[in-house]
Amino acid sequence: MKFRITGISDTHNKHNQLEGKLPGGDILIHAGDITSLGRKDEVKRFIKWFNNIDNYAYKVFIAGNHDMSFDREILLRDKLAHFEGRDRNDYDTSCSEGKPQWLEEILGNLPNGMYYLENSSIKLEGINIWGSPVSPSFGYGWGFNKDRGHDINEVWSTIPMDTDIVITHSPIYGYNDRAQNTNENVGCADLYHRLHEVKPHLHFAGHIHEGYGYGTIPYKSVWGDIYTFNPSTCNLSYEAVNAPITFDYDFMSRELEFLM
Repeated sequence: MKFRITGISDTHNKHNQLEGKLPGGDILIHAGDITSLGRKDEVKRFIKWFNNIDNYAYKVFIAGNHDMSFDREILLRDKLAHFEGRDRNDYDTSCSEGKPQWLEEILGNLPNGMYYLENSSIKLEGINIWGSPVSPSFGYGWGFNKDRGHDINEVWSTIPMDTDIVITHSPIYGYNDRAQNTNENVGCADLYHRLHEVKPHLHFAGHIHEGYGYGTIPYKSVWGDIYTFNPSTCNLSYEAVNAPITFDYDFMSRELEFLM
């Protein structure tokens, strides 16, 4: 079972700058931060652009910490305090116990072949894909932040054991996660340990723009290594300078070949 897969992430409203850079294939994956603040106009522009990409059979995306309108908990807990001076209607949860009504309508009516994952799975052509917008707490006031340890493990523990591709906004600790400002690895060690239990083939993450690239995590077992990718489109200055990461992957032989 060979698939051509493209990964992108952290486009932050710069998605139009990927025009002509998506070669097409079987699955297009976006690992979160589709917007800058999760406003209605930002989300609608992204969904329109993502829908208009017609050279992939399937398109899968998650949210990230910047996509705050997607995060029910922060909206209900903080009572919109973070959005002073902005259009509060973009974040209004008064019509439901979840996401803003306009966002519920968008996510409930995604076109065929487009999927949003939030601590959930989808099976495409026999490939099990699980996605989550969660990342470890990193500064104050961002969406989908969980404290390391018990809180974040409650999420990672729900990754099914038969998952082939894991998409998280957070990178794993020690892989494509070094923050330039602090020169520290800020990825999630708890996620690293969970991936060793689940043993997926592929992992996609973003969040740390300067971590753009890929690596392999050795299992030291008969399963072989896991490939982990950080395909952040934007750099630390929020300039869309990084190319999408595209490759052919055989889920039987575990052979990977990058598309140059």
